Amino acid sequence: MAKETMQAVSETEKQAQQLVRTAKENGEQIISEAASQSSRLIADAVKEARKRADVLRGVARADAEKLRAAAVADTEKETAALRERADSRRLEASQAILKIVLGQP
Repeated sequence: MAKETMQAVSETEKQAQQLVRTAKENGEQIISEAASQSSRLIADAVKEARKRADVLRGVARADAEKLRAAAVADTEKETAALRERADSRRLEASQAILKIVLGQP
């Protein structure tokens, strides 16, 4: 009976050791799969972030081009207005100079 008990204990220890090995292997496999999955998720997130950044960059460029075009149009409008004023004052100045030269009050 003692021999049978010793064999049962030995068999139970072997089974326990096998369970520990199996659990350790399973744990290592789960860790490996988790690391692989996290790497894929990070790569996907970086890819998505780049896509979004490209879209935002395009929007920013379009907005900047609109602002540039508006600034150019405003500048051209202001330049035209200044030229008109200069032309109208040139006539006045010419008349004033002519009066001075001719000695007219």
